Parts: sequence; structure tokens; C-alpha cells
Amino acid sequence: MKQTIGIDIGATKISFVLLENQKAIKERKIATPKTKTKFIQEIKDNLKDFPKINKIGLAMAGALDIKKGIVLKSPNLKYLNNFPLVKVLEKELKAEIMIENDANCFTLAEAVLGAGKNKNIVFGITLGSGLGGGLAINKKIYHGAFNTGVEPGHQIINFNGSKCGCGNIGCWEEYCSAKFFKRKGYSAQELTEKAKQKDKKALAVFQEYGKYLAIGLINIIDLVEPEIIVIGGGISQAWPYFLKETKKEIKKRVFSPLAKKYTKIEISKLGEFSGAIGAGLLFTH
Repeated sequence: MKQTIGIDIGATKISFVLLENQKAIKERKIATPKTKTKFIQEIKDNLKDFPKINKIGLAMAGALDIKKGIVLKSPNLKYLNNFPLVKVLEKELKAEIMIENDANCFTLAEAVLGAGKNKNIVFGITLGSGLGGGLAINKKIYHGAFNTGVEPGHQIINFNGSKCGCGNIGCWEEYCSAKFFKRKGYSAQELTEKAKQKDKKALAVFQEYGKYLAIGLINIIDLVEPEIIVIGGGISQAWPYFLKETKKEIKKRVFSPLAKKYTKIEISKLGEFSGAIGAGLLFTH
């Protein structure tokens, strides 16, 4: 019996999952603390309710040095910038800790247990306050030459577009994250409720969103040619209102006739704990 714990550290919540033989058997969510001291204490306190496990995986957004276990730059939790999180938690928890980008963990979970479990090349996309992504090849995360890939949300799709939080102009994230809906004067959730009532303005916004989503996915398909792209994150729950438009543009514009025909675009099957599940899988994949 192999047990690991996965922890997904988000801007507003932290998710905990206990995996036994790669199956989630216990889950928990808490609000993300506002200070570093409280953050460490909450991790310790909540793990007291889990079995004593000596392998714990961490998923979080931002630039990470996964070999040294250092958070280089966290867009959401600035108190963790340049912080040796792995070393500190290993000392506090007396366990082996691994850390990985949250979108990579999402992708790994979907590749091993989710929508991509029968595929060899899986690309994952997370749509939320930002736009993350990852690539899993043969159930292993692809990190790139410098261990900082993959960041599809920062591909440029409009040279004269909106300024991104990263400092660049026209990043895909500006057009396919919560930022897009905020510029329209709504949240994604508000527009989803309106779309359910067949509100024409809301449906038109989602149609526009679907086209922007397609631009980035077309680039990914033409460059990587994955067997499947799995879409997760909070905004993905509104898929009935944008995914048809996205798939239509993909069928129209992808270069390879084979990729156009066979690449699958699917919504996550693992839900809101997928990042934590992927973190728990780091020790076996």
C-alpha cells in the first residue's frame, strides 16, 4: 500500500489530498493564510488529521526552482518569494517534500488518472485568475531545457493588446483568464448565470472568449501535436457556452489534417482537486 499526500497551494485556498495506490481517499480545503507564519502553521495543523506520511507533494503557481525547492516568484503569495519552502517544510514535517508548478500537477493528474489516461502526449490548460499549462509525455512532466517550461499563457497573441501582469503586451492569459471577463465588466460566474438564461450579450462574450481560446490552442497543436488537450480551472465550468466556438476555429485553422481530425479537446474529469492529486503523484511519476 503506497500512500502520498498532495497539497495544492492557491491564491485563495489550499487543497489537501491523501492518495492510496494512486486513488484519492481523503480530501480537504482551507482558506489560504495571509502571512508566512500562519501559512506554515496551517499546513502543519491540517496534516495532523491525515495519517503520518513521509512523502508530500506541493503544487503552486509561479516561478519555482524545483531542484532546490525554492519559490522564486509567486504571483499570488508574495510572502513566499525567494523562500526555501521545501527545506522549511521538510524540517517542520519530517517528511520528503517535492514541489512543482500547479498547472504541471494538473496535467500530470489528468495524464495518469483523468481524461488523458489512455494517451501518451497530454497537454493541460487551466483557466482561472491566470492561465497555466503543462505537457506530460508518457506520464512524465516535460520541463524544458531550463526546468521552467511550460508557460502557454504567456505566448503573445496580440502585439498591440492588453498589458499582462508579467510586464509583456498581448499575452494569451489576458484574453482567456478572469482578466478578460473583468474588462467586460463581469466575472465569469456572473456571465455564466446570464448565459444560462440565454442572455444575448453574455453568449456573445463567451463566443468571443472561445475564439481567443482557440488561438492559443491552435498554436499548441501546431507546435506540439498532443493527442489530447485537457481543460480545467474554474472558467472551464462554463464550457457549454464557449467550447463549441473553440473547436470550430480549431477545425478551421490547425495546419495538419491529421491533428485537425484526431486531437481531442476535453474538460477535466478530476475536478477541483486535480492539482493536489497531481502533486501526490510526483513521487511515482
